[in-house]
Amino acid sequence: MMRERAEHPAFRTLTKDPFLEALLNLLAEPNGSSLAAHAYETTRDWWDEHAQGPTCDELLTAMFAPNDWLEIIDDPSRPLHERQHQLALVREWLIVSWARAGAISVVFGHDTVIRPGFSIDLG
Repeated sequence: MMRERAEHPAFRTLTKDPFLEALLNLLAEPNGSSLAAHAYETTRDWWDEHAQGPTCDELLTAMFAPNDWLEIIDDPSRPLHERQHQLALVREWLIVSWARAGAISVVFGHDTVIRPGFSIDLG
């Protein structure tokens, strides 16, 4: 039986989406692992300082400066409410991604507290 190699074009979007681009840049390597490690460290340090975990918003605010994402992710073609919705999705995907990587732990739909996961070795 002879196998043929299938050729598929790379994933592409028809229009440029600044929010998707920002998310992919944050999750793609080499940023992905170091940012997940930073999420772990920030959460761990938050627990040491406050004796409880941060909320999603508190974690993202502690990790990123400035915290005005809509100023950094420029998308003037969308109305403000759509940009705010897109931003909420980006922030949610970051939390989910770090939780799936094991850097943080959160029980979605049950509580709002984020706990440290395990340290990600970048070496």
